[in-house]
Amino acid sequence: MKMETPEADARWVPGFQEKYAVWFREAKALIEAHQYPAAFKTYPFPDFEETPWAPVGTPLAKGRLGIVSTAALYRRDIDPPFADTVEGDPQVLELPGDVKASELTTSHAHIPHEAILTDVNVALPLDALREMVRDKQIGEMAPRFFSLIGYRTRADEVATQTATRIAAALRA
Repeated sequence: MKMETPEADARWVPGFQEKYAVWFREAKALIEAHQYPAAFKTYPFPDFEETPWAPVGTPLAKGRLGIVSTAALYRRDIDPPFADTVEGDPQVLELPGDVKASELTTSHAHIPHEAILTDVNVALPLDALREMVRDKQIGEMAPRFFSLIGYRTRADEVATQTATRIAAALRA
């Protein structure tokens, strides 16, 4: 049975894109000058009237858990680090499920690195999740983890491209 790619409710996208274009023209120089509070003061955050609800149909102890980290984690000497761009790097890395915490580092320019460099579990709780699998609290972990940078100004692209791509990969 072929899994279909999930689709996001994109009714909000055209309105967001119009507001975003106006916002970005004004905010770009502020972002480039690292004046983020001023730049994002007028950001056109999407406003949703309802929150989609997808009840969990399988008990966690029998299910598969997929994890997405927005801490821009990557494997040293293997993956390219995330770029610090004005709109945020759109790359999504697939990290193998057996990745070791010691192999990971971060290139997220908008969060403090100290805690992650000390213990990557603060951004991707590998040790705790693997322990939960051993203790049969979680059925299994997905065969891969996903990493992206949480700083992305294009909410429309995150919802309609990035999230749907990750959801489809997790279902595969």
